[in-house]
Amino acid sequence: MRVYKILASLFIVGTLLISASTIGATPAQSSSITLKGYPDNFQMTGVKEGWGITLGGVWHTADGALSWKHPLSNTVPMPGNAVQLGKLAHYFAGDNEAWILSAYGPHKPTTLFHTLDKGKSWKTFRLPVKKSWEQGYASGFMHFPDKQGGYILLCSEPALGMMEKSLYRTVDGGTSWSRVGDLTASIAAYPTGITFRDSDNGWITSSNHGQKSILTFRTADGGKSWKPEKLVSPPALSGYAYSNSYPPVFSGKDKKDGVLPLEIVLNGVKSMVFYTSNNGGETWKHGPGIQGVEASRTAWLNARSGWALKAGGKLLATDDGGGSWKQVAKGSAFDKATEIQFSTSRNGWISGPKILWSTADGGHTWRNLLLPS
Repeated sequence: MRVYKILASLFIVGTLLISASTIGATPAQSSSITLKGYPDNFQMTGVKEGWGITLGGVWHTADGALSWKHPLSNTVPMPGNAVQLGKLAHYFAGDNEAWILSAYGPHKPTTLFHTLDKGKSWKTFRLPVKKSWEQGYASGFMHFPDKQGGYILLCSEPALGMMEKSLYRTVDGGTSWSRVGDLTASIAAYPTGITFRDSDNGWITSSNHGQKSILTFRTADGGKSWKPEKLVSPPALSGYAYSNSYPPVFSGKDKKDGVLPLEIVLNGVKSMVFYTSNNGGETWKHGPGIQGVEASRTAWLNARSGWALKAGGKLLATDDGGGSWKQVAKGSAFDKATEIQFSTSRNGWISGPKILWSTADGGHTWRNLLLPS
């Protein structure tokens, strides 16, 4: 589910980490570096275009994920051990535009990198961090609801059950940033992501480990104040189950239609429940649960159209926000894949350890991209 990988999340797919030592080209041979394989963490922004991150830098594809390259110059330096690769704050705004927040540890600058030309050149901006832990943040999330407005949520390593959190905001397209405040007390949870429907209304989703409520929080004043979102617990969330909520996706007129995913874990078995809204997130209601499905194996194109990889090698699809699902394909690759994403109603990808397939018909048939062409 790419919304998990933009705002969160982006999460390591399970492929082998590919470092600079695996680079195939040399400066004398080409003006760009070609990646052997594919990025651990990637997002397709169009039918052909997409972005990826590895320890070797930020990569771009222009051929539907068949090959990945970046220029020899102006590449973004990856941070050290302070930030795990899959938890690096980033935002891929389109085929040409990307944001990366790289942190280097105490007493060193926390730097934003921004490109508008597919990574050929990058501008840098300093995030005006206030605390030393922010200079080596443990995890971060970034979201831009529009061209001028954007938010960055930074989180520390958890200590004694507490994780520090800070929120930053831009209103001029990222040229300057201000610290909205310390959210540690108001977001008493471990965040999984952040999203804003517009410049004022936003959500932070979190993991739940035995708390009585689903730990999802909402702001209506641009992040200055937050309150728990009122989500009625589904029947599946009972007993010793715990949950992970993930950032809602909004679409339709004035972005009034929304879908908010909730992953439930009970006795080691994962299932999904999806909350829907038709009033921009003012109220939510949950639909039926789907057993044998986990969050990273779901994808939402908009608040109505979604896909899910279910145990047993099944690919399911919905066009009503998760109210009903139908099987569109079945195969062993669906069991092996750890992630799925769609950039259009027809074009999608599944990935995982030595798994990279694409579809051009909504998931009915698939092509193995790792086979020689």
